[in-house]
Amino acid sequence: MYLKKIVILSTILTVLGCEASEPEVTLTVVPTEQEISAKFSKPVVYQAMKKVIDWQLTRFNKETNLFEGYENDAYMSSTDADSHPQGWVYAAFHVGMSRWSTLAEAHGEQQYMQLQHDIAKKNKYLFAPRVYNADDYAIGQLYLDLYEKYKDPEMLVPLKVIFELIMQNPATVDLDFEKVTQNFAHKESHMAEEFAGRSFPLAPCKSRWCWADSFFMGPPVWIHLSEVTGDKRYLEFANKEFWATANYLWDDKDDLFFRDSRFFDKREANGEKVIWARGVGWVAAGLARILESLPADHVDRPKYEDTFKRMMARLAGSQQDDGLWRPSVLAPESKPFKESSGTALITFAYASGINQGILEKQKYLPVISKAWAGLVDAVQPNGKLGWVQKIGYAPDSVSSEDTQVFAIGAFLLSGTEIYKLSTK
Repeated sequence: MYLKKIVILSTILTVLGCEASEPEVTLTVVPTEQEISAKFSKPVVYQAMKKVIDWQLTRFNKETNLFEGYENDAYMSSTDADSHPQGWVYAAFHVGMSRWSTLAEAHGEQQYMQLQHDIAKKNKYLFAPRVYNADDYAIGQLYLDLYEKYKDPEMLVPLKVIFELIMQNPATVDLDFEKVTQNFAHKESHMAEEFAGRSFPLAPCKSRWCWADSFFMGPPVWIHLSEVTGDKRYLEFANKEFWATANYLWDDKDDLFFRDSRFFDKREANGEKVIWARGVGWVAAGLARILESLPADHVDRPKYEDTFKRMMARLAGSQQDDGLWRPSVLAPESKPFKESSGTALITFAYASGINQGILEKQKYLPVISKAWAGLVDAVQPNGKLGWVQKIGYAPDSVSSEDTQVFAIGAFLLSGTEIYKLSTK
Protein backbone atom coordinates (compact mmCIF):
# COMPACT_ATOMS: atom_id res chain seq x y z
CA MET A 1 0.00 0.00 0.00
CA TYR A 2 2.85 2.39 0.88
CA LEU A 3 4.58 1.90 -2.51
CA LYS A 4 1.26 2.23 -4.28
CA LYS A 5 0.68 5.64 -2.67
CA ILE A 6 4.17 6.76 -3.68
CA VAL A 7 3.46 5.80 -7.29
CA ILE A 8 0.12 7.62 -7.17
CA LEU A 9 1.85 10.70 -5.75
CA SER A 10 4.45 10.61 -8.51
CA THR A 11 1.75 10.35 -11.16
CA ILE A 12 -0.26 13.23 -9.69
CA LEU A 13 2.78 15.50 -9.54
CA THR A 14 3.81 14.60 -13.08
CA VAL A 15 0.34 15.49 -14.38
CA LEU A 16 0.35 18.72 -12.43
CA GLY A 17 3.73 19.58 -13.85
CA CYS A 18 2.66 18.91 -17.42
CA GLU A 19 -0.12 21.45 -17.10
CA ALA A 20 2.25 24.32 -16.33
CA SER A 21 3.62 26.34 -19.21
CA GLU A 22 7.30 27.06 -19.76
CA PRO A 23 8.02 30.67 -18.82
CA GLU A 24 10.35 33.11 -20.48
CA VAL A 25 12.66 34.30 -17.75
CA THR A 26 13.44 37.99 -18.08
CA LEU A 27 16.24 39.45 -16.03
CA THR A 28 18.29 42.60 -16.32
CA VAL A 29 21.11 42.91 -13.83
CA VAL A 30 23.99 45.36 -13.95
CA PRO A 31 26.49 44.66 -11.14
CA THR A 32 28.44 47.70 -9.98
CA GLU A 33 31.77 48.31 -8.29
CA GLN A 34 30.15 50.86 -5.98
CA GLU A 35 31.54 50.64 -2.47
CA ILE A 36 29.23 49.51 0.31
CA SER A 37 29.35 50.06 4.03
CA ALA A 38 27.90 48.59 7.21
CA LYS A 39 26.11 51.78 8.23
CA PHE A 40 22.65 51.17 9.68
CA SER A 41 20.66 53.31 7.27
CA LYS A 42 18.03 51.94 4.93
CA PRO A 43 19.62 53.11 1.64
CA VAL A 44 23.04 51.78 2.66
CA VAL A 45 21.72 48.39 3.79
CA TYR A 46 19.63 48.16 0.63
CA GLN A 47 22.68 48.86 -1.53
CA ALA A 48 24.74 46.17 0.22
CA MET A 49 22.08 43.56 -0.50
CA LYS A 50 21.65 44.73 -4.08
CA LYS A 51 25.37 44.49 -4.75
CA VAL A 52 25.54 40.91 -3.50
CA ILE A 53 22.44 39.63 -5.29
CA ASP A 54 23.27 41.37 -8.55
CA TRP A 55 26.66 39.68 -8.67
CA GLN A 56 25.07 36.33 -7.86
CA LEU A 57 22.48 36.66 -10.61
CA THR A 58 25.16 37.12 -13.28
CA ARG A 59 25.81 33.41 -12.74
CA PHE A 60 22.21 32.32 -13.23
CA ASN A 61 21.27 30.17 -16.23
CA LYS A 62 17.59 30.71 -17.04
CA GLU A 63 17.44 27.55 -19.15
CA THR A 64 18.39 25.23 -16.31
CA ASN A 65 17.29 27.26 -13.26
CA LEU A 66 20.83 26.72 -11.97
CA PHE A 67 23.68 28.95 -10.92
CA GLU A 68 26.84 28.14 -12.85
CA GLY A 69 30.39 27.94 -11.57
CA TYR A 70 29.82 25.63 -8.61
CA GLU A 71 30.26 22.33 -10.42
CA ASN A 72 33.70 21.70 -8.94
CA ASP A 73 32.70 22.57 -5.38
CA ALA A 74 32.01 19.93 -2.77
CA TYR A 75 28.77 18.08 -3.59
CA MET A 76 27.72 20.46 -6.36
CA SER A 77 28.53 18.47 -9.49
CA SER A 78 25.70 17.65 -11.89
CA THR A 79 25.54 14.12 -10.41
CA ASP A 80 25.19 15.21 -6.78
CA ALA A 81 21.94 15.67 -4.86
CA ASP A 82 22.86 19.10 -3.53
CA SER A 83 22.98 20.62 -7.03
CA HIS A 84 19.31 19.81 -7.69
CA PRO A 85 17.53 23.05 -8.69
CA GLN A 86 14.69 22.27 -6.27
CA GLY A 87 16.89 20.99 -3.46
CA TRP A 88 17.95 22.60 -0.20
CA VAL A 89 20.79 24.72 -1.62
CA TYR A 90 18.38 26.56 -3.91
CA ALA A 91 15.58 26.52 -1.36
CA ALA A 92 17.75 28.35 1.17
CA PHE A 93 18.66 30.88 -1.49
CA HIS A 94 15.00 31.49 -2.35
CA VAL A 95 13.97 32.01 1.28
CA GLY A 96 16.17 35.10 1.39
CA MET A 97 15.59 36.06 -2.23
CA SER A 98 11.82 36.19 -1.72
CA ARG A 99 12.18 38.71 1.08
CA TRP A 100 14.63 40.77 -0.93
CA SER A 101 12.29 40.67 -3.95
CA THR A 102 9.43 42.06 -1.88
CA LEU A 103 11.62 44.89 -0.59
CA ALA A 104 13.07 45.62 -4.02
CA GLU A 105 9.59 45.72 -5.57
CA ALA A 106 8.63 48.39 -3.04
CA HIS A 107 11.62 50.34 -4.38
CA GLY A 108 10.34 50.05 -7.95
CA GLU A 109 12.61 47.15 -8.95
CA GLN A 110 10.25 44.49 -10.29
CA GLN A 111 12.82 42.22 -11.93
CA TYR A 112 13.66 40.17 -8.85
CA MET A 113 10.08 39.24 -8.06
CA GLN A 114 9.49 38.43 -11.71
CA LEU A 115 12.49 36.13 -11.66
CA GLN A 116 11.18 34.32 -8.57
CA HIS A 117 7.82 33.86 -10.24
CA ASP A 118 9.40 32.60 -13.45
CA ILE A 119 11.65 30.14 -11.61
CA ALA A 120 8.69 28.72 -9.69
CA LYS A 121 6.69 28.29 -12.88
CA LYS A 122 9.61 26.59 -14.57
CA ASN A 123 9.82 24.31 -11.53
CA LYS A 124 6.09 23.62 -12.02
CA TYR A 125 5.82 24.17 -8.25
CA LEU A 126 7.46 20.80 -7.71
CA PHE A 127 10.24 19.54 -5.47
CA ALA A 128 13.37 17.44 -5.38
CA PRO A 129 12.57 13.70 -5.42
CA ARG A 130 12.64 12.47 -1.80
CA VAL A 131 9.12 12.93 -0.47
CA TYR A 132 9.92 12.69 3.25
CA ASN A 133 13.23 14.56 3.29
CA ALA A 134 12.89 18.20 4.40
CA ASP A 135 15.82 19.18 2.17
CA ASP A 136 13.71 18.28 -0.83
CA TYR A 137 10.50 20.15 0.03
CA ALA A 138 12.12 23.22 1.63
CA ILE A 139 11.59 25.06 -1.65
CA GLY A 140 7.90 25.01 -0.78
CA GLN A 141 8.65 28.29 1.01
CA LEU A 142 9.16 29.95 -2.38
CA TYR A 143 5.74 28.75 -3.54
CA LEU A 144 4.12 29.89 -0.28
CA ASP A 145 5.65 33.36 -0.60
CA LEU A 146 4.46 33.65 -4.19
CA TYR A 147 1.00 32.38 -3.23
CA GLU A 148 0.68 35.14 -0.65
CA LYS A 149 1.32 37.67 -3.40
CA TYR A 150 -0.53 36.19 -6.37
CA LYS A 151 -3.19 34.03 -4.62
CA ASP A 152 -2.92 31.35 -7.28
CA PRO A 153 -4.08 28.07 -5.65
CA GLU A 154 -2.16 26.00 -8.22
CA MET A 155 1.05 27.10 -6.52
CA LEU A 156 0.23 25.06 -3.40
CA VAL A 157 -1.31 21.93 -4.90
CA PRO A 158 1.88 19.79 -5.05
CA LEU A 159 2.90 20.91 -1.56
CA LYS A 160 -0.47 19.91 -0.14
CA VAL A 161 -0.32 16.53 -1.91
CA ILE A 162 3.10 15.73 -0.46
CA PHE A 163 2.24 16.86 3.06
CA GLU A 164 -1.01 14.92 2.99
CA LEU A 165 0.90 11.78 2.08
CA ILE A 166 3.38 12.37 4.91
CA MET A 167 0.61 12.95 7.46
CA GLN A 168 -1.29 9.86 6.34
CA ASN A 169 1.87 7.73 6.39
CA PRO A 170 4.18 9.37 8.96
CA ALA A 171 7.76 8.17 9.14
CA THR A 172 8.56 6.27 12.33
CA VAL A 173 12.32 5.80 11.94
CA ASP A 174 14.68 6.41 14.82
CA LEU A 175 16.32 9.86 15.03
CA ASP A 176 19.80 8.38 15.33
CA PHE A 177 21.84 9.57 12.36
CA GLU A 178 23.42 6.77 10.38
CA LYS A 179 24.04 6.42 6.68
CA VAL A 180 23.35 3.06 5.07
CA THR A 181 26.56 1.34 4.05
CA GLN A 182 27.28 -1.53 1.70
CA ASN A 183 30.16 -3.90 2.31
CA PHE A 184 32.33 -5.11 -0.55
CA ALA A 185 35.29 -7.48 -0.48
CA HIS A 186 37.88 -4.76 0.03
CA LYS A 187 35.95 -1.66 1.02
CA GLU A 188 32.81 -0.21 2.56
CA SER A 189 30.81 2.55 0.89
CA HIS A 190 27.68 4.54 1.60
CA MET A 191 24.65 3.48 -0.36
CA ALA A 192 22.66 6.00 -2.37
CA GLU A 193 19.49 6.32 -4.40
CA GLU A 194 19.68 7.48 -8.00
CA PHE A 195 17.17 10.01 -9.35
CA ALA A 196 17.56 11.49 -12.83
CA GLY A 197 21.31 11.02 -12.81
CA ARG A 198 21.88 12.40 -9.31
CA SER A 199 23.04 10.42 -6.32
CA PHE A 200 21.14 10.88 -3.03
CA PRO A 201 22.85 9.29 0.02
CA LEU A 202 20.70 7.01 2.14
CA ALA A 203 20.25 8.22 5.72
CA PRO A 204 16.97 6.71 7.00
CA CYS A 205 16.50 9.19 9.85
CA LYS A 206 16.25 12.03 7.32
CA SER A 207 12.71 10.89 6.65
CA ARG A 208 12.20 12.89 9.85
CA TRP A 209 13.93 16.05 11.12
CA CYS A 210 16.93 14.34 12.69
CA TRP A 211 19.57 16.95 11.87
CA ALA A 212 19.89 20.60 12.83
CA ASP A 213 19.61 21.96 9.28
CA SER A 214 16.14 20.47 8.97
CA PHE A 215 14.74 23.02 11.43
CA PHE A 216 15.26 25.63 8.70
CA MET A 217 14.14 23.41 5.82
CA GLY A 218 11.04 21.73 7.23
CA PRO A 219 8.89 23.16 10.05
CA PRO A 220 8.71 26.76 8.76
CA VAL A 221 7.12 25.45 5.54
CA TRP A 222 4.58 23.29 7.40
CA ILE A 223 3.64 26.07 9.82
CA HIS A 224 3.42 28.72 7.10
CA LEU A 225 1.16 26.43 5.05
CA SER A 226 -1.06 26.06 8.10
CA GLU A 227 -1.16 29.84 8.45
CA VAL A 228 -2.20 30.54 4.85
CA THR A 229 -4.70 27.66 4.57
CA GLY A 230 -6.12 27.67 8.10
CA ASP A 231 -5.56 23.89 8.27
CA LYS A 232 -4.21 23.27 11.77
CA ARG A 233 -3.18 19.70 10.94
CA TYR A 234 0.01 21.00 9.31
CA LEU A 235 0.86 23.01 12.42
CA GLU A 236 0.26 20.17 14.84
CA PHE A 237 2.27 17.70 12.77
CA ALA A 238 5.18 20.14 12.62
CA ASN A 239 4.94 20.92 16.31
CA LYS A 240 5.05 17.24 17.28
CA GLU A 241 8.00 16.45 15.02
CA PHE A 242 9.90 19.60 15.96
CA TRP A 243 9.91 18.81 19.66
CA ALA A 244 10.81 15.18 19.07
CA THR A 245 14.04 16.34 17.45
CA ALA A 246 14.60 19.43 19.60
CA ASN A 247 14.50 17.37 22.76
CA TYR A 248 16.93 14.93 21.15
CA LEU A 249 19.56 17.38 19.83
CA TRP A 250 19.34 20.11 22.49
CA ASP A 251 22.28 20.40 24.90
CA ASP A 252 20.85 21.77 28.13
CA LYS A 253 24.25 22.63 29.57
CA ASP A 254 25.39 24.90 26.74
CA ASP A 255 21.94 25.94 25.45
CA LEU A 256 22.87 24.94 21.92
CA PHE A 257 21.98 22.22 19.42
CA PHE A 258 24.18 19.40 18.20
CA ARG A 259 24.17 19.04 14.43
CA ASP A 260 23.04 15.41 14.73
CA SER A 261 23.54 12.37 16.94
CA ARG A 262 27.02 11.66 15.55
CA PHE A 263 28.30 14.64 17.53
CA PHE A 264 26.98 13.74 20.98
CA ASP A 265 30.31 12.33 22.15
CA LYS A 266 32.73 14.27 19.96
CA ARG A 267 34.96 16.88 21.58
CA GLU A 268 37.32 19.56 20.35
CA ALA A 269 40.97 19.67 21.47
CA ASN A 270 39.98 22.18 24.18
CA GLY A 271 37.49 19.67 25.58
CA GLU A 272 34.41 21.53 24.35
CA LYS A 273 31.59 19.97 22.36
CA VAL A 274 31.69 20.16 18.57
CA ILE A 275 28.99 22.74 17.83
CA TRP A 276 28.91 23.73 14.17
CA ALA A 277 28.22 27.41 13.53
CA ARG A 278 26.16 26.87 10.40
CA GLY A 279 24.28 24.04 12.11
CA VAL A 280 23.13 26.24 15.00
CA GLY A 281 22.63 29.03 12.45
CA TRP A 282 20.09 26.88 10.62
CA VAL A 283 18.33 26.24 13.93
CA ALA A 284 18.36 29.89 15.02
CA ALA A 285 17.06 31.13 11.67
CA GLY A 286 14.53 28.29 11.52
CA LEU A 287 13.18 29.16 14.96
CA ALA A 288 12.88 32.83 13.99
CA ARG A 289 10.88 31.83 10.91
CA ILE A 290 8.70 29.45 12.93
CA LEU A 291 7.90 32.20 15.42
CA GLU A 292 6.82 34.49 12.58
CA SER A 293 3.96 32.11 11.70
CA LEU A 294 3.25 30.36 14.99
CA PRO A 295 -0.03 31.59 16.53
CA ALA A 296 0.47 33.86 19.53
CA ASP A 297 -1.86 31.69 21.61
CA HIS A 298 -0.34 28.32 20.69
CA VAL A 299 0.18 26.22 23.79
CA ASP A 300 3.85 25.57 23.02
CA ARG A 301 4.82 29.08 21.95
CA PRO A 302 6.43 29.84 25.35
CA LYS A 303 8.67 26.78 24.86
CA TYR A 304 9.74 27.94 21.40
CA GLU A 305 10.49 31.43 22.68
CA ASP A 306 12.40 30.15 25.70
CA THR A 307 14.57 27.87 23.57
CA PHE A 308 15.18 30.70 21.11
CA LYS A 309 16.12 33.19 23.83
CA ARG A 310 18.48 30.79 25.59
CA MET A 311 20.26 29.87 22.38
CA MET A 312 20.66 33.47 21.24
CA ALA A 313 22.03 34.51 24.64
CA ARG A 314 24.60 31.72 24.44
CA LEU A 315 25.64 32.54 20.87
CA ALA A 316 26.28 36.19 21.71
CA GLY A 317 29.15 35.14 23.96
CA SER A 318 30.91 33.24 21.16
CA GLN A 319 30.90 36.05 18.58
CA GLN A 320 34.46 37.02 17.62
CA ASP A 321 35.95 40.52 17.60
CA ASP A 322 35.47 40.89 13.82
CA GLY A 323 31.75 40.23 14.23
CA LEU A 324 31.75 36.77 12.67
CA TRP A 325 31.38 33.37 14.28
CA ARG A 326 33.99 30.71 13.60
CA PRO A 327 33.05 27.29 12.17
CA SER A 328 33.33 25.70 15.62
CA VAL A 329 31.30 27.81 18.04
CA LEU A 330 32.85 26.62 21.31
CA ALA A 331 36.37 26.16 19.97
CA PRO A 332 37.01 29.06 17.58
CA GLU A 333 40.75 28.40 17.71
CA SER A 334 40.27 24.91 16.21
CA LYS A 335 39.19 26.36 12.85
CA PRO A 336 40.28 30.01 13.08
CA PHE A 337 38.57 31.09 9.88
CA LYS A 338 35.92 33.69 9.27
CA GLU A 339 32.61 32.10 8.30
CA SER A 340 29.86 34.16 6.71
CA SER A 341 27.00 31.70 6.13
CA GLY A 342 26.52 30.69 9.77
CA THR A 343 27.03 34.31 10.79
CA ALA A 344 24.36 35.52 8.35
CA LEU A 345 21.83 32.98 9.62
CA ILE A 346 22.54 33.87 13.25
CA THR A 347 22.37 37.59 12.45
CA PHE A 348 18.98 37.13 10.80
CA ALA A 349 17.75 35.36 13.93
CA TYR A 350 18.84 38.23 16.17
CA ALA A 351 17.33 40.91 13.94
CA SER A 352 14.10 38.98 13.40
CA GLY A 353 13.86 38.30 17.13
CA ILE A 354 14.10 42.02 17.85
CA ASN A 355 11.64 42.93 15.10
CA GLN A 356 9.16 40.38 16.47
CA GLY A 357 9.52 41.80 19.98
CA ILE A 358 11.01 38.59 21.39
CA LEU A 359 14.63 39.68 21.93
CA GLU A 360 15.79 42.84 23.71
CA LYS A 361 16.94 45.48 21.24
CA GLN A 362 19.29 47.22 23.65
CA LYS A 363 21.02 43.96 24.51
CA TYR A 364 21.45 42.52 21.03
CA LEU A 365 21.71 45.49 18.66
CA PRO A 366 25.49 45.74 19.30
CA VAL A 367 25.82 42.05 18.39
CA ILE A 368 23.93 42.63 15.15
CA SER A 369 25.94 45.74 14.33
CA LYS A 370 29.24 43.88 14.69
CA ALA A 371 27.97 40.91 12.72
CA TRP A 372 26.67 43.04 9.84
CA ALA A 373 29.99 44.89 9.67
CA GLY A 374 31.76 41.54 9.43
CA LEU A 375 29.39 40.31 6.73
CA VAL A 376 29.74 43.45 4.64
CA ASP A 377 33.52 43.15 4.99
CA ALA A 378 33.26 39.63 3.54
CA VAL A 379 31.76 41.07 0.32
CA GLN A 380 34.37 41.56 -2.39
CA PRO A 381 34.44 44.72 -4.56
CA ASN A 382 32.53 42.96 -7.36
CA GLY A 383 29.75 41.81 -5.01
CA LYS A 384 30.88 38.24 -4.39
CA LEU A 385 30.24 37.08 -0.82
CA GLY A 386 33.29 35.24 0.47
CA TRP A 387 34.27 33.24 3.55
CA VAL A 388 31.46 30.70 3.07
CA GLN A 389 32.24 27.23 4.38
CA LYS A 390 31.49 24.76 1.63
CA ILE A 391 28.73 22.18 1.88
CA GLY A 392 29.33 19.88 4.82
CA TYR A 393 28.09 18.88 8.24
CA ALA A 394 30.88 19.88 10.63
CA PRO A 395 33.37 22.71 11.23
CA ASP A 396 35.91 22.92 8.42
CA SER A 397 38.40 25.27 6.81
CA VAL A 398 37.23 28.34 4.86
CA SER A 399 38.91 30.84 2.52
CA SER A 400 38.04 34.34 1.38
CA GLU A 401 37.24 32.97 -2.10
CA ASP A 402 34.76 30.34 -0.92
CA THR A 403 31.14 31.16 -1.71
CA GLN A 404 27.87 29.29 -2.15
CA VAL A 405 24.30 29.86 -3.29
CA PHE A 406 22.65 29.20 0.08
CA ALA A 407 24.83 31.82 1.77
CA ILE A 408 23.41 34.52 -0.51
CA GLY A 409 19.95 33.66 0.79
CA ALA A 410 21.22 33.95 4.36
CA PHE A 411 22.83 37.34 3.61
CA LEU A 412 19.56 38.62 2.15
CA LEU A 413 17.61 37.29 5.13
CA SER A 414 19.80 39.17 7.57
CA GLY A 415 19.87 42.28 5.40
CA THR A 416 16.10 42.54 5.03
CA GLU A 417 15.62 42.33 8.80
CA ILE A 418 18.42 44.81 9.46
CA TYR A 419 16.77 47.14 6.93
CA LYS A 420 13.71 47.18 9.22
CA LEU A 421 15.93 48.09 12.18
CA SER A 422 17.76 50.84 10.31
CA THR A 423 17.20 54.59 10.29
CA LYS A 424 15.86 56.33 7.22
